[in-house]
Amino acid sequence: MAALDPVVEEMFIGIAHALFVNRLHVLRLTEVVRLGISPDPHDQNMEVPKDIDADLIQQAFAYVVRHFPATFSGRLEAARARWIRLA
Repeated sequence: MAALDPVVEEMFIGIAHALFVNRLHVLRLTEVVRLGISPDPHDQNMEVPKDIDADLIQQAFAYVVRHFPATFSGRLEAARARWIRLA
């Protein structure tokens, strides 16, 4: 793949991050409903169990990779750790 303009590359990474966050949100909401998770009485958050959440993060990332050209996978992989910390 030819080198992309840094601004264009950053735009694509931003789009990929938005896809990741949206997909992860939908997957988490699905699990909240499926598992019947109620709000925590202290903070009102509805947290998916850690082991399930790790799988959901993997699924969300795979979804993004599947929707971008294979030549872009290295750039996505480089952004992955930052996305997971923010998730």
